[in-house]
Amino acid sequence: MLENRIDLSEIEFLLIEDNAFMRRLLSEVLRAFGARKVLEADSAEKAFLQMQLRMPDIIFCDWMMSPMDGLEFLRRLRAMPGGRHTPVIMVTGHATSDHVATALGEGADSYIVKPFNPATLMEHIVKVVTATEVNYI
Repeated sequence: MLENRIDLSEIEFLLIEDNAFMRRLLSEVLRAFGARKVLEADSAEKAFLQMQLRMPDIIFCDWMMSPMDGLEFLRRLRAMPGGRHTPVIMVTGHATSDHVATALGEGADSYIVKPFNPATLMEHIVKVVTATEVNYI
């Protein structure tokens, strides 16, 4: 099983979520899967400040944030030279096919609908890890 062969301990995750409970939940699930490098930002603006210091390997981003929402964050990230290839997994309560298509069209690599279970989270991590040139296996 591929999930058992992916070592999350060296992958640096950035969680962009304005809801503290959801940020903590995502962080705890990632750590339960072996992640040791989990950074958090409660807004897209703070995420950009963190990314000036170091670009993470995988970003989880909420769609519904203010003042900058997840789609605007994604557009700005993809316009940055260092942000074109960073995998972004959108995490949102929007479950319609139009929302999924919009997010993927703007450059999201994967899309998770809240609420989610840990197995779903891992499936999406596997999806983006296996699609990138970086080898975490």
